[in-house]
Amino acid sequence: MVPKKIDVAVKKIIEFNPDIIFSIDSPDFSFRVLRKVKNINNKIKTIHLVAPQVWAWRENRKKILYKFIDHLLLLFPFEKKYFEGFIKNSFVGHPFFDYSVFKINKLENKKNKYFTLCPGSRNSELKIFMPIFTDVIKKINLSNNFIFHIPTSETNKNFIFDYLKKYKIENFIITTNEKEKNFYIKDSILTVSKSGTITLDICKNQCPLIVVYKTSWLNYLLIKPFVKTKFGNILNIIAQKEIIPELIQSKCNPDEIYKKAKGFIDDELLRKKLVDDYTKVLESIIVPNSLERISNYLTE
Repeated sequence: MVPKKIDVAVKKIIEFNPDIIFSIDSPDFSFRVLRKVKNINNKIKTIHLVAPQVWAWRENRKKILYKFIDHLLLLFPFEKKYFEGFIKNSFVGHPFFDYSVFKINKLENKKNKYFTLCPGSRNSELKIFMPIFTDVIKKINLSNNFIFHIPTSETNKNFIFDYLKKYKIENFIITTNEKEKNFYIKDSILTVSKSGTITLDICKNQCPLIVVYKTSWLNYLLIKPFVKTKFGNILNIIAQKEIIPELIQSKCNPDEIYKKAKGFIDDELLRKKLVDDYTKVLESIIVPNSLERISNYLTE
């Protein structure tokens, strides 16, 4: 299915014959499209936003990007050193952290009534994290009285609802829109989230956070030799230390998550320190005019 979509995209681009192709992220798709287009018509200028995470794994990828990308736009300043000498690149900042759109949201009179769990959106992620999170809910319910908030998509809503009901979990709420999601995250005492971009939203909403990640052992063994960073969360990578707690692979189990979560539940000062620490990192990467910078490179 994906190869067919790639071929369709390439065909449409060649027929349209644009001056510029601007691609964003999704390297498995974008890079294959750009490579094929360049092979057919090398005069089309290609600009790509979001560098492949060569600082995390598979660094050799940077050596071939110049063949099909004319200009690589970087989200984070530390990425520049990885691409210098290999491809034309410019730091533009992350649009998510643009001064004009990014606001750190603090909720006054926080009630700490909710506890947010983010299991991911892919079926494979839900199959891994829903059993773990269900056991975490059961453990926390023995000593605390929270309503568990689970943000998801309309597609996954029924699966999550039925799964929790199957295990007789009643104290939960599922949200599927951004406004509701942000409200409940802001009013949560803690969030446990699968590693991913949603963690930036959680930090933006000033909620204490534990990041978890788990994949099949086969996938883990295949990936591990190529991983170059100790951390999975971008703010920890930028800080070069574990500010946000991470529970990865074997440590991503109900007992470890409960133990770590309980420490934050019972200690308001610990929660405050975590938020203060990651907010300092957030503020260090908020840049002015990110969207304008991107636009300028597209029109130069």
